[in-house]
Amino acid sequence: MKKLFLILFSLSVQAQNNPPVPVTTQSLQDVVIERRLTANAEVTARNASTLSAEVNAVVKAIHADSGDPISKDQLLISLDDTDLQLQLEQAQANLQAARARLTQAELRLERANQLNQSQYISADDLLSRETDVAVLKADLQSLRIAQKVAVRNLSKTRILAPFEGVVSDRQAQLGQWLSVGAPMLSLVQTSEPQIVAKIPSHLAAELPNADQLMFVQQQQVTPVKLLQLSPVIDDLAGVQTARFSSSESVQIGLTGELVWILKGRLLPADLVVKREGQLGVFLAEGEVARFQPLAGAQEGRPVPLNEVPDWQVIIGGRERLQDQQAIRVK
Repeated sequence: MKKLFLILFSLSVQAQNNPPVPVTTQSLQDVVIERRLTANAEVTARNASTLSAEVNAVVKAIHADSGDPISKDQLLISLDDTDLQLQLEQAQANLQAARARLTQAELRLERANQLNQSQYISADDLLSRETDVAVLKADLQSLRIAQKVAVRNLSKTRILAPFEGVVSDRQAQLGQWLSVGAPMLSLVQTSEPQIVAKIPSHLAAELPNADQLMFVQQQQVTPVKLLQLSPVIDDLAGVQTARFSSSESVQIGLTGELVWILKGRLLPADLVVKREGQLGVFLAEGEVARFQPLAGAQEGRPVPLNEVPDWQVIIGGRERLQDQQAIRVK
């Protein structure tokens, strides 16, 4: 009886010495945050080209100037084609003459074959006429190619727009002599702009699995779609280039942020505590604190949660708590 009294007295003293710890709690749903990642991004043109002269010629007419919108295949610059037109006419005349020579040689060969049947022509003469026909056929083919080259060079005097866009700069001047390679116009494609972002390599693997992708610029949010993620990592910056398309209109040259939100939520790192070598959180279950270990948790980093259970997380007073310790929720 005396022993039982001592035990009850000891428990009473312990209860007085270890009163319930006052704590504050909050629903897990209210404390978790989105898995939101960001990277710098820019809207770029699909193509930005400088058109250069492909033939030596004088600028005859300019049909588009800086800032002008242009459509695909629109005539932009006309070069003087007088010399090239003469070269084409010369090539056509040479081709016509070669056809006539070949026709004559083929008739002579036909006549020689007829004489050969009656043995009125030597084998050497017959071979000579066969050779003449073969040589003239080769010459004719060479002149056909020369004519095509002349036609091609003549077409280079009409500078056409390779895509829909806008003229960003004009270098050519009316009456200017241009040599091959001289810049004439700079164009920027306005259709199908792309959004380019440099993604840190340690975050790039999560990009294709994002729940939401968006380009954010001055509070304006534009949904985007991943086109390509480069597998090559920049050695100096440690980033990978990603390209995105948008169904909404975005202005080329804008800079902003690429934002992607991953599945699940993140538990803030400051709520994670360590007990007996394990990282976790304290939950309020009635009047008792329960330590809940978190798989994959790392010190100082938010903890990814694929699901958000209906937990009451202890926010205030968790620093000195132990598992199964009595608590009083304020």
